[in-house]
Amino acid sequence: MTNIKKRKTPAEVANILAKIYEKEFGGKDRGRFQISREGLREISGKKRLEDPIITETINESYERGFVVTDLGEDFSVIEESVMRNYRKVPKQIIGEFGPNGR
Repeated sequence: MTNIKKRKTPAEVANILAKIYEKEFGGKDRGRFQISREGLREISGKKRLEDPIITETINESYERGFVVTDLGEDFSVIEESVMRNYRKVPKQIIGEFGPNGR
């Protein structure tokens, strides 16, 4: 029997990342996670993850409400809505570090 992996489109990979987000692992019912470059390559069914494929996968994930960040050896995946709830830096603090600040 031959072990031929089906190559997946970036859209298919983005769908898989969304499904992984909903899986229970690492002590959590669901949520943000990291996946290795090798893991993403395996999911995609490709021998090499080239930059255009990574970019397209990131864009497809964003269309599904997820932010995928390339961390070098790993990728992080988090819901965009979670990131939108981060605290915002007030203008006063931004001013402290602007041209006339520290």
